[in-house]
Amino acid sequence: MWRKIQKFLGTIVPSFLIGLLVTVGICMLNRWDAMVPITLIPIWAWAGFAMIVSLLCWIVCRNVYSIVVMCIWLAVGVVFSEETHGITRELGHAIFTAPPTKDEQAITLCVVNVNCNGQKSSLDRIKDLSPDVVIIQQAPEQEALEAFADELWGAERDLLTHRTNAILGHGKFLNTLAEEESSTIHVRLRHPKGATIDVTDIELSYCAPRIDMWKPEVWNDLIDTRITNRKLVRAFLGENEMTTPRIGRIVSGGFGTPPADDVYRPLITAKLVDSYAESGVSWGNTYPGKYPLLRLDQIWVSKNLEPRKTFAVHNPDSDHRTVVTYLRLPSAK
Repeated sequence: MWRKIQKFLGTIVPSFLIGLLVTVGICMLNRWDAMVPITLIPIWAWAGFAMIVSLLCWIVCRNVYSIVVMCIWLAVGVVFSEETHGITRELGHAIFTAPPTKDEQAITLCVVNVNCNGQKSSLDRIKDLSPDVVIIQQAPEQEALEAFADELWGAERDLLTHRTNAILGHGKFLNTLAEEESSTIHVRLRHPKGATIDVTDIELSYCAPRIDMWKPEVWNDLIDTRITNRKLVRAFLGENEMTTPRIGRIVSGGFGTPPADDVYRPLITAKLVDSYAESGVSWGNTYPGKYPLLRLDQIWVSKNLEPRKTFAVHNPDSDHRTVVTYLRLPSAK
């Protein structure tokens, strides 16, 4: 009996974990809608599960195969988890990156995406960042937004609110548009530094891992939500199209879905880049706010807005962390 257990733990279980690696890898590469619950789970979570099982198998049967499998999953988790990339990049910034000069600061745009949960205090916490554009979900009252914009930029400011979303900008809005069936809003901002930027504030339905997602009804609901969210992203990208290399594009907000999901395919097709994937430092996950495991809040930008540094900031008044990115203006290139 003991030999059978040892064979099971030393051979069959590690072989299953290798098969799991192949299955998860294929699903991650293809992003099929039918397999959405598998692809929503971050690769570090899959790797952590497989490593623990492998380690337990090795403790019981001392089989080298189990250690090999654990090392393979460890390599996969380190190489393909964006969290490790952010931490590594932060170390590189601390060691090799010099502080920005005054000239560099003059051609840099600070963009902040914040879920306020209806609290003005969430805005007060980002004041020291000296933002140029503030993209808000679950915004506080109009009066609080007006006062905050006045305090930051005085007469050189503009704002647009629609349902629960708001955009505050340093400069003048040339065009504005609010989607009738959602909270999504679009603005074209003329910044005092000379740049013209199209900004979209988006908030999609929650489509992320949950404990009961293996139930057929929940599985189907996740599939339907992903398809709907992807259609909405594709539709929203049709507004305020970037017509010249001198006009930047920002699509930001609460996407409700972890990175690399197929809901982001329209953004990639539109040649936008994920600012954190491009320049993120430290732990970039944003949800839940206190112990963030998922990066649901993101800032995507056109390639002529070069992300220089992106990070997440804890917001005690919301269950989402605030995302901050510094961009190089297209007019400065």
